[in-house]
Amino acid sequence: MTRTIAIIDADFCFTSLLISRLRKYLPDFLAFPVSRDVILSHPSLLLDNDFVLYNQHEISQKEVLQHCAPECTPALIPLLSETKPNPPKDVLMLVHEVESRAVLGRIPLSRESSVQTCLTLSFVPQSEREAHVLRQIERARSDFAHIIRLDIMPGILMPQDPPSWVIPGGKQSCGISKLLQQMKRGNLSPSSISSFLEPDPYGDLRFGKPEHSDDVITCHSRTILTLISRTYQYLRSLKEPSLLIVVCDGISFVRMRTLCRRLSHLEILTPIHLEKDYMLCDEIDMLQKEHCGTSHIDFPFSLSEPSLCRR
Repeated sequence: MTRTIAIIDADFCFTSLLISRLRKYLPDFLAFPVSRDVILSHPSLLLDNDFVLYNQHEISQKEVLQHCAPECTPALIPLLSETKPNPPKDVLMLVHEVESRAVLGRIPLSRESSVQTCLTLSFVPQSEREAHVLRQIERARSDFAHIIRLDIMPGILMPQDPPSWVIPGGKQSCGISKLLQQMKRGNLSPSSISSFLEPDPYGDLRFGKPEHSDDVITCHSRTILTLISRTYQYLRSLKEPSLLIVVCDGISFVRMRTLCRRLSHLEILTPIHLEKDYMLCDEIDMLQKEHCGTSHIDFPFSLSEPSLCRR
């Protein structure tokens, strides 16, 4: 079923361009213009849409709601920024707001296995990355009984471990460093993975920050792939639906492409002005070509819940 987006703005050129851009980024949605004058001159007219994007300088939220049936109120999204001088929002901001309100971008269940694997590649600041990842984990908890997060990035870019992870002597748990050392000795079995994991307050399990910042990113790609494989096998032994989410930041595109070929679902977190960075656009296109599963590009710049952001 096609979802619909009504756009209320008197600027015909702006509305036409916006519809064209929305068609590109939201191909499963149908966007069309709605005249403010027509709405206000027909009190009985009801907007039967899933979303209404409106110019708040031309029509108020209250006026829009007066033309919506109480039992099926659409999601209302202002077209203009809330900060003065109230410029129009970038189309990617609007796309992100529609996707968020439509609860799109969830990590899907695997059709082939009890374990889903997700690769999240981040090109955004750490706070925005963490807000997105924690929101995905929160959503995934209703679909997956077990969630393991594996960070492939320098230790200085990893989220801080919770205070509960402090071990006697004031040191932090560094399970990932110990795990990598055992892997080098060649005696790591899938069943031993659980002994290196620590519970996270957000509902997932993690390996903790490394002892040294470069411990993870200087590993050979074969070592990382083996770690992913062992963790996958461990989750598969649990029988219940499980999720392995691999979060990458600050690694080479060569390694990203290697990982893209091995994990089922791909998420790419990009900056809002992605289209202006032609080199990054080309690299992302190559990453998507390497990947053969489901994928989703997100622009997590507007996520601002402080409770979800690790400082």
